[in-house]
Amino acid sequence: MLKIVVLSALCWFAITNCFPQQSLKLVTSVRQKGPVAYRDPFGAISPDGGLFAYSDLRKVVVQPINGGAVKELQKNGSFIRYLTWMPNSKYLITYELGGGGQTWYKYNTVDGSSSPLWPGRKLFSIEIPSEPNFEIDRSELRELVWSQDAQKVAGYVKRDNEILAVEFNADGSGAKLLAKGTKIESIQWNPARTGWAGIITENNKKYIDLNLGFEKNQLIEANSYGKLVFSKEGTLMYHTKGNDKGILDLWKHDLRDNTLKQLTNFTRDSYEPSISNDGEVVFKLQDYRIFIALVSGEGGEIQTLTGFQSEIPYWHPKGDKISFTYGSWRRVMDDSKYPDIAQNLGVVSINRDKPADEPEEVIRSSYSEDQGMSWSPNLKWITFHTHADGTDDIWIQPVGEPSKGRPLSKGGYETGWPRWSPDGNWIVCNTAYTLERINKLFLIGMDQDKGIITNPQNELTTPGLDSGSFTDSQWTSDSKNLVIEYVVDETHKEIHMIPIDGGPGKLIHKFKSDQLYSGIGLSYDDQWVAFIAPD
Repeated sequence: MLKIVVLSALCWFAITNCFPQQSLKLVTSVRQKGPVAYRDPFGAISPDGGLFAYSDLRKVVVQPINGGAVKELQKNGSFIRYLTWMPNSKYLITYELGGGGQTWYKYNTVDGSSSPLWPGRKLFSIEIPSEPNFEIDRSELRELVWSQDAQKVAGYVKRDNEILAVEFNADGSGAKLLAKGTKIESIQWNPARTGWAGIITENNKKYIDLNLGFEKNQLIEANSYGKLVFSKEGTLMYHTKGNDKGILDLWKHDLRDNTLKQLTNFTRDSYEPSISNDGEVVFKLQDYRIFIALVSGEGGEIQTLTGFQSEIPYWHPKGDKISFTYGSWRRVMDDSKYPDIAQNLGVVSINRDKPADEPEEVIRSSYSEDQGMSWSPNLKWITFHTHADGTDDIWIQPVGEPSKGRPLSKGGYETGWPRWSPDGNWIVCNTAYTLERINKLFLIGMDQDKGIITNPQNELTTPGLDSGSFTDSQWTSDSKNLVIEYVVDETHKEIHMIPIDGGPGKLIHKFKSDQLYSGIGLSYDDQWVAFIAPD
């Protein structure tokens, strides 16, 4: 039986404008709730420098920047995907998924009240000469930011692989196009030019455009990712730059004499700065560690198997080693290339005196996300999830011959990890029909000697389990049933045993968890199922 050991935390640190070493101070830290479904919380210092606001799972939290009592604001949606301050330091603006469907909300940090932002405006008409009657929905808007005088708002919209930078009046009227291109990020108010700045990509090079939306733009070449901010006067600019290790460091750019100073040097990204009017800068620092360990089926002490970033373990059929996903993902520069991220496939034996420093055997090391490898029972084949060659599917390849990998499933979206039946006749995996992200179970009939399909992929339906998501599945030893993890809603999960002939299943257990992908494990005598849940 396996246990994944996870530490995932995010801290915010503050530095002063002059940045003496002793001025670095911890503002707050947030423990992330899981390695898969949740991503970084959002946080920012208020313009007046008095408060810090951040998202914690499904909460909006406001605290004094120098410590003190915190205030939790009643959220509107299920997940908070963006957070920023308005210039008066009284109101917070958030982008939230779920809930009433309004998407953008405005919070009063004094009395705790909230309301939809621009409630009377669902559609915005934008004047684009080449596209008359061009409209965008409020839910399409991303990363709104206000001008210093609070009279203008800017954000961006993604349409057909192109990004449109747009500007509005403070009340949401007067929408107009600022700029468009295949890559525009971090639109910010530039006080020195009383206009907008942003990070753009041209000819595979990244630039900071200090005059976004004007013909006479001013480009600064910089390997910068994510957010950039300006001092109140616009003379100083803070942004991140990638180093030769693929890690982001925070830099200060003095625009008066065009000099740069590196402010941070950590082993993880320093990123997403925010700034107060008096020049105090707050930035994120993530601590993400994930290892693989063994624990007895009776419980007790754990034995750590890997000492490097690794997850999604699976037993070799002989039970003497484990496959897993490893790499250096969860970096901003890596995430920006998704799905081509640093996730590879490796193997480690379980009989170890100390944790492994690297895989004992590298199974697959590609440019793409590779996950969830499993062996065929006859040990001739391996299957895994990958995004290689533009797919989002299950692939198969002969053991020891990675150059002969080929797609097995087709048309996948958010496809999960393949699992062979003990008799070698079936592979089960989960995927989604469309962007609705409701995972369905699929069976693929296999000839494990030849590695060919005998029955095309077909959805496995079970009476009564048609409205939730299937996130993990394990075979019983007779190859006739599956034990599955079933997500009922955002906080409730179930474990069922279901037959592969489409007949009714059996509910085994109900529990509460806010982690979408928890994971289950079935004992080889078919008597026990292990699952991950909050204690």
